[in-house]
Amino acid sequence: MGGLLGPKWGFGTALSYALLGLVGIPLFQGGNGGIQYTTGVTGGYIIGFILASTAVGFLAKKGLSDIKSIWAYIIGTLIVYVPAIIWLSIFDFSWPEEGKLLSQAVYPFLIGDFIKAVVASLLTIGIFKSKLSKHIR
Repeated sequence: MGGLLGPKWGFGTALSYALLGLVGIPLFQGGNGGIQYTTGVTGGYIIGFILASTAVGFLAKKGLSDIKSIWAYIIGTLIVYVPAIIWLSIFDFSWPEEGKLLSQAVYPFLIGDFIKAVVASLLTIGIFKSKLSKHIR
């Protein structure tokens, strides 16, 4: 969102998405929504998503080359994990053993998230190189 819409609209869109899910509209993974879902295990990821959309928007606004765009999206992906790890550390969701937090909350998703970041970056680059770019931002 931030890469295409810029930091302000990226933030607003991500925040709107989170708030709609918070009030119960089933927008999240698996058709979930509501306060229990957003304050549960996924709460930190949702906060990270809002922050990442804003950060990628700031980075993309600076006019990125192809490789810098990919890095912006990878950085955005890593930003999602920071509040998620903090959230999961503060609100103990009964991780079975010490040190299991990263192996359950981050590592299983890194490869897929890296691939999605690269694909999203390439799509954004393609959109801005096409005639569609004059209708965005």
